Amino acid sequence: MIVELSEINVLHKKFLRPGFGTTTPDELLFIQQVIQTYKPKKILEIGTASGLTTGFIARFLDQIGGGHVTSVDISSRFFGDPSQNVGYLTREIYTGTEVGITIETGRSSLDLEDLGGPWDLAFIDASHNHPWPTIDTLAVAAHLNGPRIVLHHDLQLFRRFKAFQGIGPRVLFNETPERHRHASSANRWNIFYMDLTMPQDLLEEVALNALSMPWTVQPALRRGDVAKIFQVLGQTYSAGFMKEFEECEKQNRWSKFARAMFHLRVRKAKIVKMLNGGPA
Repeated sequence: MIVELSEINVLHKKFLRPGFGTTTPDELLFIQQVIQTYKPKKILEIGTASGLTTGFIARFLDQIGGGHVTSVDISSRFFGDPSQNVGYLTREIYTGTEVGITIETGRSSLDLEDLGGPWDLAFIDASHNHPWPTIDTLAVAAHLNGPRIVLHHDLQLFRRFKAFQGIGPRVLFNETPERHRHASSANRWNIFYMDLTMPQDLLEEVALNALSMPWTVQPALRRGDVAKIFQVLGQTYSAGFMKEFEECEKQNRWSKFARAMFHLRVRKAKIVKMLNGGPA
């Protein structure tokens, strides 16, 4: 059995609100097709947000016999509506009992050790600023078995919103060998998956090619995040890989002065917005 597109459309329209930035009905149909093809029992989601996609993933998993979805988000409140908890729509979309759902807040891809893995399939839809999609993929890969499929959302984000920071999925896609990447025409080619059934040295090469491109995360990675990244990834990946990763991070590091100027510009922009009658 499958969830028909007409049913997806009805539920999607019922719960979607402006500013949600979630998956579209045809993207959800693609996710369902991937789940139907690879038949995972346990799915991991990085970036819960409203929980709309989480609920649909559970619904799709139910159609192949049930299982479990684990979704993690660094925030506890939904960015599109801070009055709501992260994941608040999950149980509105999925009302069944055959799929267990765990939502973990205050967590990221670097906090998977004790969350019930390994998983068979993952969906990454968190920070799209480069290099986070690559880092998320590396972190998730260490906790996958079975088909080892990783879906990524917003392949076209940088183009749709003219926001250079959102190139992370595109950089990773471009560096992945064609035989290990599969893009869908859904939402004008905005979603793809990676097949991580590849040797670790090939995955490291893909990641290093991506990491060697200029980073767009602003104002660069925080020192605490960098330390955690190296602690977590260093348990799985080679010393040579970690050394090159460190060199990439050094090249993209911001000085204290540059960080201060960035935060000053952000503060100034907020003040101007308030004076013009907009929200802070």
